[in-house]
Amino acid sequence: MKQLSLFTSTTAPRYSSKFISSYRVTLVRDRPLPFEPCPINNSQEAQSIVRTLIETQGQSDREQFVVIMLNAKNEIIGVNIVSTGTISSAQVYPREVIKPAIIANAVALILAHNHPSGHISPSSEDVAITRLIIRASKIMGITVHEHLIVSMFDDSYYSFADQGMIKNMYDNLD
Repeated sequence: MKQLSLFTSTTAPRYSSKFISSYRVTLVRDRPLPFEPCPINNSQEAQSIVRTLIETQGQSDREQFVVIMLNAKNEIIGVNIVSTGTISSAQVYPREVIKPAIIANAVALILAHNHPSGHISPSSEDVAITRLIIRASKIMGITVHEHLIVSMFDDSYYSFADQGMIKNMYDNLD
């Protein structure tokens, strides 16, 4: 019996094996946000920046997952809307959260998202993705300081750090 090859003359790739793709990774600066650069010292300061980002560059009627990237002095070096979802959820993958942080040379992160419903209590999915991002970030040498859930209706927010959840997640890493 004759064995068939995947690469017959009619299906052979049309590229030379002498070349490979070359990529350049770049960080693109988008529109500036209206705030004074300063170190982030608490969850209240961070939630204000998150709310401003979602209001000016995002869609407040949909769940938006945001990352604030910090340098070693906890100064903001950038922000990124990682994911835009639906009215009740957003798909979030650790690699998409960490990617802008690596490119921006961030040392630490503040994670955040809004709940369009206005209810700021974390869901079990919110807790699970936070734990997963913390594990992945630790491997990359990036610290997660906070995960905030903000309401777009008022100044209310939920802070994982203020509730001791971030510390607990770090304490229970495998």
